[in-house]
Amino acid sequence: MIAQYDVDRADQRAMLLRHTPTVEALPRRTVYGDAPRLIPFGEQFPDKLIDPKDYKEVIAHCHEAQIFPIYHQHATWAPPGFVWDQDGLGYCWTWGGTAAYMDLLAREGKPVPLLSPVSMGYLVNWRNEGNYLESMIKGLMDHGVCEASYVPSPHSRDYKNYKSGWEANALTHRLGEAWDCDNGSDAKMIQHSISILATGTPTYLAYNWWGHALMCCGVRWTEDQVNNLTWIIRNSHAEDDVIEMVGNKAVFDEAYGFRASLN
Repeated sequence: MIAQYDVDRADQRAMLLRHTPTVEALPRRTVYGDAPRLIPFGEQFPDKLIDPKDYKEVIAHCHEAQIFPIYHQHATWAPPGFVWDQDGLGYCWTWGGTAAYMDLLAREGKPVPLLSPVSMGYLVNWRNEGNYLESMIKGLMDHGVCEASYVPSPHSRDYKNYKSGWEANALTHRLGEAWDCDNGSDAKMIQHSISILATGTPTYLAYNWWGHALMCCGVRWTEDQVNNLTWIIRNSHAEDDVIEMVGNKAVFDEAYGFRASLN
């Protein structure tokens, strides 16, 4: 059974916070649309934001046609029962972003090797600490993330023990473009996020109250929930399935859609 959290409830927020004793996803430094080399929503793609009155119909279609990224995950890198686990490292900022990038490759119809989130430790000088989502995005654009086969352990920050050629391999897995969602209001964040998900692209996101970065791979229309929405989330705390988030605090504080890869 998929775990569902109503994050307006103090007891369920406390349960989630126990897994993240320190802030890992640092609050964003830039205002909407100003992050380097990010493309804010405009006329490029998606060329039209989904009208809120159409959310229910669009969400139903995306499940029926298996458009949402969760279906790509099951067919590629994250089959049912797969565990995505940062194992206590303060690296949610790369676990969430790496998962979103692998989903992007699946949407583009490209091979999806299992990638190594920890190999992006170069962004924090290999220390065990949090980071900004914009930093991860820029690193993914400039230097990339290597395949898991180059790293001796999923949690190894000792890059000197990585397989020779890991940096060259990382350059073959780079992000080309990303959308930046408007976090000026919950309504804008919801509209942008659903518009991204409806293209088959995940959102790379952060919750300020949790100090945590994750990725969203789908959404359900649920009449008895806040905003009628249940967000389907891929977390990195050793779950063997996705989790679901509902409530006012389930709306993302920061989110990006990965638009195109470079490889």
